[in-house]
Amino acid sequence: MASPFCVAPLLPQSEPPRVETADGVIEAETVVVCPGDDFTGLFAERIAAYNVTRCKLQMLRVRPQQPVRFKTAVMSDLGLGRYLGYADLPEAEPLKRRLDADLKAERDNGIHLIVTQSADGSLVVGDSHHYATTPDPFASDAVDDLILGEFDRVLDLPGRLIAERWLGTYASAPDRWRFTDKPSDSVRLVVVTAGCGASTAFGIGEETINELYGSAA
Repeated sequence: MASPFCVAPLLPQSEPPRVETADGVIEAETVVVCPGDDFTGLFAERIAAYNVTRCKLQMLRVRPQQPVRFKTAVMSDLGLGRYLGYADLPEAEPLKRRLDADLKAERDNGIHLIVTQSADGSLVVGDSHHYATTPDPFASDAVDDLILGEFDRVLDLPGRLIAERWLGTYASAPDRWRFTDKPSDSVRLVVVTAGCGASTAFGIGEETINELYGSAA
């Protein structure tokens, strides 16, 4: 799919970058390009150098039959076996071997449990991880069942209902969780290559602006 924007930054450094849009040309002192997992639009060749692919995930919204209140997110040991901050520790090796034996299908589908509660009391439940340059657009009932199986092992909520199901994609790279590329002195290309973009975006944004304008910005 073609990008609706075109950045023309490769001008003499005394000239500003130009952003060409359907509504006309915008000139700016600096431009920060954040394409997410659009690898074929702006700066496709520069993105390709980072060996990025896509991660497809499935999530659900669950409504408990009886009201329940959580004051924090709920996770399980599948998360300890997947999140690198835990999984890379030597102490995690016995746990990962046990998970590989007892929950092989969940591990093969990149499943770990995260449950957070929305303001209406419903529960957002995830998620799975499948990697491909062009993942198919369909959700799998079998994968949802694996996620819900772990949900039911951790939480005793009889009569719970599935209100919504959805899938998403994000950029992923095997050797980094983000990158900032510099097409020119006044242009930055910023991509988070892991599932933590919402958690890190404000920090990365501040870092990027400080790098462009100095820490006083």
